[in-house]
Amino acid sequence: MTKETQFDYDKENDTLFIYKKEAIKGSIDVGNYIVDFTHEGNVAGIEIMNASEVLRNLGVEKPSDFLDNMKQVKFNAIQKKDSVSVYFVILSKTEVSLSIAIPVCR
Repeated sequence: MTKETQFDYDKENDTLFIYKKEAIKGSIDVGNYIVDFTHEGNVAGIEIMNASEVLRNLGVEKPSDFLDNMKQVKFNAIQKKDSVSVYFVILSKTEVSLSIAIPVCR
């Protein structure tokens, strides 16, 4: 059974958390992103620090409205021998969707 992706936005710290409820073994910090891994080495979640700035740099005109009106978030990770690419899609009432890929070297 695939665990449902959940999300929380911490407006005070401007941090977006995208995760599946799984135990975390460790994390890798990649700029404004922190990728969390399970004990099995699978991606369990991602934190986006300075989320408003990140979204603005990706072309979102009103990132605060976008973040306040999120309806659904999905993520997928493609793992290779020495790297992981994390893709996520954010669905919001103010914009249809946003897809971002983050390459992570292990």
